[in-house]
Order: sequence, then structure tokens, then C-alpha cells
Amino acid sequence: MTLIISNESKSNAFKLSEQVKNLLQQQGYSANFNYPDFKHFKKQAKKAFNKAQAIAEMFIDDNRQNSDFNEYIF
Repeated sequence: MTLIISNESKSNAFKLSEQVKNLLQQQGYSANFNYPDFKHFKKQAKKAFNKAQAIAEMFIDDNRQNSDFNEYIF
């Protein structure tokens, strides 16, 4: 029996940071995600019912000008 070892990091969709990234990407604000702000917003959303949604809204409110769609010409 051969043991296969993977050195690649594995993404876990249940992690709060991954949930926030997915929500930001769905709304076109994925470029705004960074871990220092995530940690700050996570502390502020401690009592929120849906923490991922609350943190994503904080990212969007903080960086409303920086959408992923700003580079496209419509």
C-alpha cells in the first residue's frame, strides 16, 4: 500500500474567511479582501447572527469605490 502525501494547502469551504471571500466574489468585491481587515471586522461582528454576511457587508461599506467591475468599460 502506497501512502500519498500532498503538500498543497487545502481549502475548507466552512472556514469563515472562505465564506466571506465567496460572498465578496459573488457581489464583485473580491479584490477588497485582506486578512488584517478581516480580523478587525471579525471582532466587530462577534455577535452577528450570520458572521460571514456581516463581515462581507463591512468590507463592501468600507471599499464601495473599489469594485471588481471598475476596470470594465460598459
